[in-house]
Amino acid sequence: MEIIVTAPIAAVTMQGRRAGFVACPQDLRDRSKRMASYEEVGSVSSIFLYPVKSCRGLAVEEALVTPVGLKHQALMDRHWLVVNEKDHFITARQQPSLVLVTSSLAEDGSLCLDAPGKDTLRLPTNLGEGKPVYTKYMTVFDVAGEGVDCGDEAAEWFSSYLNKPGTRLLFSAANCKKRDLTEWKMFREFAEEGDEVAFPDYAAFMMLSEASLDNLNSKLDQPLSVRNFRPNIVVTGCSPHAEDSWKSIRIGKAEFRRMKGCDRCVFTTIDPETGVKGGKEPLETLRLYRLADEKMRKKVGTSPMFGSHLAADREGTIRVGDTVFAQVD
Repeated sequence: MEIIVTAPIAAVTMQGRRAGFVACPQDLRDRSKRMASYEEVGSVSSIFLYPVKSCRGLAVEEALVTPVGLKHQALMDRHWLVVNEKDHFITARQQPSLVLVTSSLAEDGSLCLDAPGKDTLRLPTNLGEGKPVYTKYMTVFDVAGEGVDCGDEAAEWFSSYLNKPGTRLLFSAANCKKRDLTEWKMFREFAEEGDEVAFPDYAAFMMLSEASLDNLNSKLDQPLSVRNFRPNIVVTGCSPHAEDSWKSIRIGKAEFRRMKGCDRCVFTTIDPETGVKGGKEPLETLRLYRLADEKMRKKVGTSPMFGSHLAADREGTIRVGDTVFAQVD
């Protein structure tokens, strides 16, 4: 499938998310018509990257929207993955203390990981660049991908921290096969050709509004942080769950397509500050008013919906404070 998006002077086509062309006058007229159907719906209040899947998010002021997730300088969102000795992926659902592992970027471009009781682990962000590497095939929720093993030092660091011998760390290098979302049978209908990711559960992006969180917190005895829900893009200035109706979204030059709602699991019950898994909240309360419709419930059961999964149809830089425009369904 070829998706063509035009700009005032030049345009980008995301056939395989890579090729480019120069827009013709008709393209420009078509884009003007499309932009006229967008309306201002809010602004970006926060941007988060999660370089290592399940580890603490890194708040940034700006990020580049790429086909496979957000990029901030040398760091890509969810491009590192912890696996066990059988190369099965590990998340905080099984190891809640992963949420206490923090990420930062060193001056030399290395990824620095810190955790309670551990010395800093430094990892190259260009592993496998410009040379053939041995990759491991693995699956995340039935969709296969590849990762480069980050070596014995990283393996020992995570094995010791989690008290799980045999733990390894994989990196989705540029030359690694990404996970094709059209291969996931359960959610295939929401993906288009070219929708690929490294190691997120599903989509490359997750958006949540502050109003949705505020509305939930008004129903809880103990308010929760936005970090419980691990969004990439947080929007302010809209009504609760308005993001459910945004079928196409534009922030700066970046354009997104809403794939589906984000079905929530026990990850949301983990305290992001202590790494301790709590009780039934917020899932118990969300189930009172955020269950999926009948069709989706056949796929996700009683997992409540909170936030939106997005795919990128056009690259561009987004910044905190940017206006968010949407085509409202």
